[in-house]
Amino acid sequence: MKTKNVWMFLLLLATCLVGNSVFCSCSKDDVEETPPATVTPPGGNATEEKDTHEYVDLGLPSGTLWATCNVGASKPEEYGDSFAWGETEPKYEYGWITYKYYNGFSIPPITKYCTSGSYGTVDNKTELEPFDDAATVNWGSDWQMPSRGQFDELLDSRYTTITRMTKNGVIGEKITSKINGNSIFLPAAGSRENTSFEDVGGKVAYWSRSLSTNSSYYACRLHFSSGSLYPYSYDRCYGLSVRPVRFLKNSFVMSIELSKTEIGLILNKSTQLMATVLPWSATNKKVKWECSNKAIATVDQTGKVTAVALGSCTITCSATDGSGVKAECKVEVVMNETHEYVDLCLPSGTLWATCNVGANSPEEYGDYFAWGETEPKSNYTWSTYKYCQGTETTMTKYCTNGSYGTIDNKTELEPSDDAATVNWGSEWQMPSEEQLDELYSSSYTTTTWTTLNGKYGRKITSMSNGNSIFLPAAGGCGGTSLSDAGSCGDYWSRSLNTSYSSRAYYLYFLPRDIPTVGPGRYYGRSVRPVRVKK
Repeated sequence: MKTKNVWMFLLLLATCLVGNSVFCSCSKDDVEETPPATVTPPGGNATEEKDTHEYVDLGLPSGTLWATCNVGASKPEEYGDSFAWGETEPKYEYGWITYKYYNGFSIPPITKYCTSGSYGTVDNKTELEPFDDAATVNWGSDWQMPSRGQFDELLDSRYTTITRMTKNGVIGEKITSKINGNSIFLPAAGSRENTSFEDVGGKVAYWSRSLSTNSSYYACRLHFSSGSLYPYSYDRCYGLSVRPVRFLKNSFVMSIELSKTEIGLILNKSTQLMATVLPWSATNKKVKWECSNKAIATVDQTGKVTAVALGSCTITCSATDGSGVKAECKVEVVMNETHEYVDLCLPSGTLWATCNVGANSPEEYGDYFAWGETEPKSNYTWSTYKYCQGTETTMTKYCTNGSYGTIDNKTELEPSDDAATVNWGSEWQMPSEEQLDELYSSSYTTTTWTTLNGKYGRKITSMSNGNSIFLPAAGGCGGTSLSDAGSCGDYWSRSLNTSYSSRAYYLYFLPRDIPTVGPGRYYGRSVRPVRVKK
């Protein structure tokens, strides 16, 4: 009898539900399907996904357009959903044990997006593929999670200002363009660790699509701390908000920036010009190289310039998309050259050159070199690197750990592999790790982010005698592209990273700081030579 009553109750309940739907005034086409359940933190609302998503043009050089809302939100101040890096759906628990690309039974455990065998299966994927991008999967192919470079640009004080504010009762950061006055609001949605919400209303934290260069356990995020926003590495397994970006379709080239605008080239020598095509979203970024006088110098279609005879000429790099945009570099072929230096009165007696290798003035970027290579080139990858067999675990020289290749215990570049020595002579060499540490030690120098003849960089001034050097923010070369020129500086040392033989120490700076870290040796970076008092 009790069982019958239960069935009668369920039947009555179902009838009531059907009846309610019959009297609903909306048509079938107006009814939206119930979205999947989401866990929403205080101050945020789980929202149904719209077919279109609004964006703001901040007038940034890259042409990046920033969405006005987070994925899973319908208003700028709503927190939206949280995602582990590389996952496309929110979930209840965020940790390594529940992370999609982690196999705790395999040591090392990372199964995708890994650049070192110390962390897992190496695939050298450093950016999320579209089907692992929460913005692309949830919003469509026009959208993606921002890259580390796009975060750097968003926070660049040349282009934007950042203000902590409250919008409709929600705390966050307002980022306003200095170019056109437009702005976006990033709510302080905090993070998800295990089953808990952390720092909701206090921490602004957003995933990029870029893997950390230091550890494959981490990915780059946008983070608010100590009154400023900056990119920062974070465990991939934890949940953060996603603010999508996009580009306008059919975008034309607006400008071309060359790594050098003037060259003093020794007869029969070569140098490599690198072109940065802006905006990044340009549909066709192919360029054409030409020389005004082939009897003086020649240029190939990678931008490599070779001096043929004494005299002057002009190298022109032109866009091929019909925009008419071009950039020029003046070349003067000479018999020989001398190199100036500055005494900063450092304890070691190190004298610092005033220019980079391949440059004629302090603000010029100069050439880019892979670590241990002495000539610039057009493609910087493991497959083109001189001292490996295609991967970072097959080093053939300068190796202290068998996990990375053939051990020879060489920890500093030999003169024949030193770009400064080979290009400038035996009195010059690339700085050691210790010389870099000494250069930016607050005991001996002060550093200032400034401009010299229109180029951004670091001015480093001696506290002993007031002398200074200028290091332009020349960026670096990965693959066939020059990136971050004008926003960060990358300068090689001659010292191997003895913990990871696939890396070497270098000086890295943004407008905010100057740390030293160990990148892949294949990457193309600037060289600022040093010499020591006799």
